[in-house]
Amino acid sequence: MMVPKAFTFRLVTLFTELPIRLLYRFRRDDGTQLVELSLVIPMLMLIFVGSIDFGRAYFVRMEVDSAAEAAALYGIQNPADSSGIRAAALLDSPDLPNLTATSTYGYECPDGTFDTSHTAPPPTCSAGTVLYLEVDTTATYKPIIPYPGISSAFTMNGKSRMRSSF
Repeated sequence: MMVPKAFTFRLVTLFTELPIRLLYRFRRDDGTQLVELSLVIPMLMLIFVGSIDFGRAYFVRMEVDSAAEAAALYGIQNPADSSGIRAAALLDSPDLPNLTATSTYGYECPDGTFDTSHTAPPPTCSAGTVLYLEVDTTATYKPIIPYPGISSAFTMNGKSRMRSSF
């Protein structure tokens, strides 16, 4: 039985041209930008949110330090008013609801040697005595999103020490 010539021609054309047509169809660049964008967007979002988190943490750190300094400025004028010192720290940083402030004061020599607490008698120094006040502030910072391998909350500490001679 003989196969017609037109049929064999179509069969050869089908097996030689079809793969070439399919290759051209799949080589088109119609969706590559969308695929690339879908791969890059999560990384860009992580960088963006990470930079916002870093900025927020830096702001909290500055607020904690500023609250310690404001409390020390108030406390050096009123060393026995511990509730006023805490209030001065809280008033200086209203954006930090979990801020805590503790203060200690005492006496020391002007060169920084021989310090005593406020309950003990002042030391006898050759150049006089200096009153010091130290304020420690603490606040907790929580990032926007949890990062793998990093703690879910950070403790920010601030410290200020002021001296006043009398």
